[in-house]
Amino acid sequence: MSESPAVRASDADREQVAELVRRAVGDGRLTMVEGDERQRAAYSATFRHELAPITADLAAETPEPAPPPVGTGTTGTTRPQATGSVAVMSGADRTGAWTPGLTHRAVSVMGGTNLDLRHARLDRQGLTLQVVSIMGGAGIDLRGAAGPAGITVQAFALMGGCEIVVDPETSVEVTGIGFMGGFSDQSGAPSRPDGPRVRVTGFAMMGGVSVTRRPLAIEGGQ
Repeated sequence: MSESPAVRASDADREQVAELVRRAVGDGRLTMVEGDERQRAAYSATFRHELAPITADLAAETPEPAPPPVGTGTTGTTRPQATGSVAVMSGADRTGAWTPGLTHRAVSVMGGTNLDLRHARLDRQGLTLQVVSIMGGAGIDLRGAAGPAGITVQAFALMGGCEIVVDPETSVEVTGIGFMGGFSDQSGAPSRPDGPRVRVTGFAMMGGVSVTRRPLAIEGGQ
């Protein structure tokens, strides 16, 4: 008999495995470096059978397919409650057509994280980005991403930085606190007062969080 064809993994399948890895790091069963390696493997997996070895020593059973979606927007996008990116002395990139959870946590420790949300699959439920940069950096491109519910960026920078880019129509509110560091809003006034909104808050110590404004990228451009 012929073998059964491999089943492709969904974003929700990959996120379920990544969440198990994050919990294992929080419980002390994995180091942050091991957690970073396994999360990268989870997010790069194409088929479900590639996900099983990642958590074989963490759970008694292989994770089942993800439960029904938390919410579906007008575009039919399903989003989990939380997703994450971890870069420990390495890099983590999320670009293209990816699906952030309602909350996406990005942690950079002596490494760099790039979150490009220009083509991310979002809906009307909004998005909260929790960005931690410790002796590392994070770049966040929100051009065209902030919908009616807006986007909130909660940044913590310790001897690190976070650079946020918005488009000309987006209104920006910056309320972060700096100690031997600071929050810099260089975005200027939006081109329309009723445009989408981005709120930036958090704490910077010997580090910085900046917001700049750039035009939306043309097709094939940056």
